[in-house]
Amino acid sequence: MTYAQTMKYINHFGHTGAPVTDLSRMETLLDALGNPHRQLKFVHIAGTNGKGSTLTYCAEASMTAGIQTGMFTSPYILCYEDRIRVNGENIPRDALCRLGEQVREHAPELPFSQFEITLAIALLYFLERQCELVFLEVGIGGLLDATNVVDPLVSVITSISLDHTALLGNTVEQIAWQKAGIIKPHRPVVLAPANLPEVCSVVRNRAAVVDAPLQEAEQIPLEIRRQDIAGASFVYGDRPYEISMPGLHQIHNAMTAVCVLHVLEQLGYPISEEAIQQGLLHGKVPARIQVLCREPLTLLDGGHNPDGTEALRDTLNACAPKPIYGVVGLIDTKDYQHAVGNLEQVLEQAFCVDGYAPNSVPAETLAEAFTRISAMPLPLKAAYTKAVQLAKAHGGTAVICGSLYLASRFLAEMDMNKM
Repeated sequence: MTYAQTMKYINHFGHTGAPVTDLSRMETLLDALGNPHRQLKFVHIAGTNGKGSTLTYCAEASMTAGIQTGMFTSPYILCYEDRIRVNGENIPRDALCRLGEQVREHAPELPFSQFEITLAIALLYFLERQCELVFLEVGIGGLLDATNVVDPLVSVITSISLDHTALLGNTVEQIAWQKAGIIKPHRPVVLAPANLPEVCSVVRNRAAVVDAPLQEAEQIPLEIRRQDIAGASFVYGDRPYEISMPGLHQIHNAMTAVCVLHVLEQLGYPISEEAIQQGLLHGKVPARIQVLCREPLTLLDGGHNPDGTEALRDTLNACAPKPIYGVVGLIDTKDYQHAVGNLEQVLEQAFCVDGYAPNSVPAETLAEAFTRISAMPLPLKAAYTKAVQLAKAHGGTAVICGSLYLASRFLAEMDMNKM
C-alpha cells in the first residue's frame, strides 16, 4: 500500500471501534499476527496526565544506556508516525505501509478501532527492530484499553483526575479503578506523587489484591533547588537531578520516572545513575509548556483537562513574566468551562480560536465563557500575532494553549511558515 492507502485503511476504522467488555478483540487481532507482544518487554503507563512526559524521561534514559528502545504514545503531535518510535526516531513511512498491509491481510472482520490497528502496527515494528524495552502509553483508561494485553515488567500510574468521564466513571475513584486495571499479578507498580488520597487508596488496594510490589514516588524525600521557565533542579532521595521542562508537575513526572528506572535497573537493565540524570535533562515533549521564543517569551501547551490547565496556570504564575496574553482553543468533549476558569486566573486577555478540530468549541462561545477578563474570537494566525505583539509591547508572555489538537495545528503551520 502507498502511504495514502495506508492512512485511508487506518482511518476507515472508527476512533473507538465497537464498545468492548474485555480484551478479546485485540487478542484475536494479535493472535492472527503471531502475538508479537509476547516477544517484547514493556513498561506500561496509565494515568490522566503525565503519561507522555514520564514515558519520555524513561525512554531517554533507556536510550542513553544503549538499550534498543520503543515508544508508543498518543495522540500524535506533528504526524501520525510520531506515535511509533524506536530510539527516538519515527517509524519510517515505508515500514508503516508494509506493516499496515500485513495487518490488513491478517486482520479478521471485526469492528476494530484506529487505536487497535495502530497498536498492532507498532508491536510488529518494535519486534522487527528487536526492541529490548518498549515504553507503552495507555490510550484511554487501562483495564479495557487495547494496550492491556501486555504483561509488563513494570506498571506505572501517573496523575489521575476527572477526564473521559463518559467512558471511565464520574468520580476519581471510578477512574482510578479503571487505570489501576493495568496492574498485573506480582509485577512491580510505581505510583506518581501528588495524587489524591482516594486515588492512592484504589491503587494500593489493587496492588495488594494481585500481590504487586508497590512503590509510591512520594515517599522518597524531595528538595527543589531551582524552578523556572527553563526547567528545574532538585534532589530526590540523595541524588541530584535536572529537567528541561518547566512546572512542578514535571518534577513529579521526573520523580516517577526515576522510580521506574531504578526498578528496571534492579531487574537487570544496565541503566546507570548517569544515564538517568542525562535522560531527565534531555527529556522534552512538544506542547508541554514548550518554549517557542524568548523575546517575548512565547509558550505552547496542550493541557486540555482540569488538571492540565491547572498545571499550566500554576507554572505561568510562578515562572512567566506578566502580563500574559493567551491564544485559547478548547474542545467540547472536555470540561472547557473549568479550563476557562483556570486560565482567566492568570491571563490578561484571551484570543479564542476554533477550526483546528471538528469538535472545537466555537470561538464566539469560548469568548463568552470568559467572564473575568477580556476575550475575543479571532482566526488562529491573527490571534497569535496579536498575543505576541501585546506581550512584546508590555514585557509579558504569549501562550497558545487549551488542546493538543490546537498545539498540533499550530506546530504544523509553523513548520509550513504560515504563522
